[in-house]
Amino acid sequence: MNININSPQALREHRADLVQKARTFLDANKANWGATHDEQYNKFLAEIDETDKHLKAIDDNHAEMLGQLNSGKVLRTKADFERHFSTRNDFGGDFDIGDYLRGIANMRTTPSVKNAMSVGTDSAGGYAVPGVLMPGILAAMVPVSSLLTAGAGIVPLDEGAKTYTTAAVDSIPTAAWRSEAGTLATSDPTFRGVVATPRSLSFQFKVSRELLADAVGLTEALNLAIAQAFAKELDRAGLRGSGTAPEPRGLLNTTGIQAVDNGTNGASPTDYANFFSAVTAILAANGPMPTAAIMSPRSLVKFGGLADSTGQPLRVPDMLTPLKQVATSQIPNDLTVGTSTDCSELYIGEFSRMYFAMREAVSIQLLNELYAGTGEIGFACHVRADVVVTYPAAFAVVTGVKA
Repeated sequence: MNININSPQALREHRADLVQKARTFLDANKANWGATHDEQYNKFLAEIDETDKHLKAIDDNHAEMLGQLNSGKVLRTKADFERHFSTRNDFGGDFDIGDYLRGIANMRTTPSVKNAMSVGTDSAGGYAVPGVLMPGILAAMVPVSSLLTAGAGIVPLDEGAKTYTTAAVDSIPTAAWRSEAGTLATSDPTFRGVVATPRSLSFQFKVSRELLADAVGLTEALNLAIAQAFAKELDRAGLRGSGTAPEPRGLLNTTGIQAVDNGTNGASPTDYANFFSAVTAILAANGPMPTAAIMSPRSLVKFGGLADSTGQPLRVPDMLTPLKQVATSQIPNDLTVGTSTDCSELYIGEFSRMYFAMREAVSIQLLNELYAGTGEIGFACHVRADVVVTYPAAFAVVTGVKA
């Protein structure tokens, strides 16, 4: 089947073409129908059936994604994580991430960990982190992820198809008044299917046997280390990801966002004009009022240090006061704009209109021999996630922001 099987429109068009070809073939040959005609006609029917299966898979995936969204499973806070995973601890007791890593490393651990490990082995030889531990990891991600802090969420996906298609709005329809019996205004909304393909994000770390066996505060340290490693790269991909496999597509490269420049060669901000330009672009595109602005630490300090003509701190205009300003190290300060090579970017928008589609569990794999010579134990952590932007018009990227 030489078409994009992830595109509902392409599949429907292909199905309609097959049906028309089958009807034409039937009409042209019914007078002298034979075995060879049966064979060709059955090929048409088989390909129509295969196309229907692909369409059903997309519909099922779409329904699951919408079900997650409509059932409140866009998770944003520690309470959300705890509520979602509260029914996923059926291993006979509580344990922490340190207990679980000790179990993976074949050290002394609890019966609950052994029960969890017996049902959590994945096909790659790793262990799926059980639900009782996931709230600690995900909650630790929120304060260190600029996107989650700004209001983006996580949609946990059950194991199933490799891709999930959800609808995104590019533009809204325009209503118009009409006279009695008058013609209705025709203005179709522009939708597009966003195919979420959770991709693998991994890192490895090591810990000494002694530290793993009996260190105080190990649980908090492990949760923070795992969360920060994932949050840092999820931030970069969510903001600036290229969309070229295996990297997700971030806001910068998403079709339909508002692009706001800062002059031919960029400029150093002296007031909040960059913010107002972005807000104007979003509102003019019928987007919602932005709720947050994400920028590099350099830019955050620059805006925080703005002063008026008397040297007094420049007050944030009332209209911009509700915008949460968030810094991330994942936005560079050495981008080239015109002749300038010291530029950065501002990401402004209503960040609840994007989320990470994430498989239910982090997977941890023991690296058995890698650090054996130094008495340390290595672990590899994996998560599968993608970035979904449901309303691109709700976001603007300001480029050319100098120091």
